[in-house]
Amino acid sequence: MTGRGGAISVALMAVMAHSATAQDTAAVMRHLLALDISRVQPFQRTYDMVVRLRDSAVVIGQRDIALSGSAYSGAPAWLLVETRTGLVPSVESLYVAPDLRPLHWSSALGEARIGAEFVGDTIYGAATMQAAKQNLVLNSRPDLLVSSSMLETLLPLLPLTSNWADSVGVLGVDLSASQVVAAELAVVAEEDVAIDSSSSRPTWVIALRSGPHHVLVWVDKESGAVLKSQQSLPAHVGSELEYRLRPERGTAPPR
Repeated sequence: MTGRGGAISVALMAVMAHSATAQDTAAVMRHLLALDISRVQPFQRTYDMVVRLRDSAVVIGQRDIALSGSAYSGAPAWLLVETRTGLVPSVESLYVAPDLRPLHWSSALGEARIGAEFVGDTIYGAATMQAAKQNLVLNSRPDLLVSSSMLETLLPLLPLTSNWADSVGVLGVDLSASQVVAAELAVVAEEDVAIDSSSSRPTWVIALRSGPHHVLVWVDKESGAVLKSQQSLPAHVGSELEYRLRPERGTAPPR
């Protein structure tokens, strides 16, 4: 979704949802991701939001993600909160069950609002912007990704290897259409990412791709933290949007 004036949407779904055929019926087979939920731990991370232009890079804001223990409808849950500053500030929250199934999602981006409830195999909700409103009733799937922060939370819980790959569903919502898109997650490389002037961290480079578009995520092999992620942008905005983990004071950012 974008706010007034064509501001950048930093939601993962803006990249994926318009590049593939919608999957509006429930999958015949109930595919599940092989998550090791015993490894889930609370965390808090801060990223610089960088837009890369043809020959320069501009920091346009800050992105904060936090996972904490919580409750939803009287039952134990995890709460994932993401906030972004910049031209169009945004905030979203996602409650997930202990097995990391989505329960409730709300998002505010500029004047746009989204709310969704995940009940069994169905998604109920609404998207609004000023006087415009779209009601949501979609078939879900057990391997659904709701947001970029959810993706980054799940990645370190997967059995990643140099040739690992799996399929997922990606939720895409805006005021013109809402859909669940079939996508692939795959390890595409292994790279060392510099975290300061003298040290680097070995990472898995993971692609989420559907049709011609993709998102790349660099996951620290040891800690599971996402050190950076990248996605393409419309040509009139820039070439690429990067989330770059903000280092501790006195160290250089990952590159």
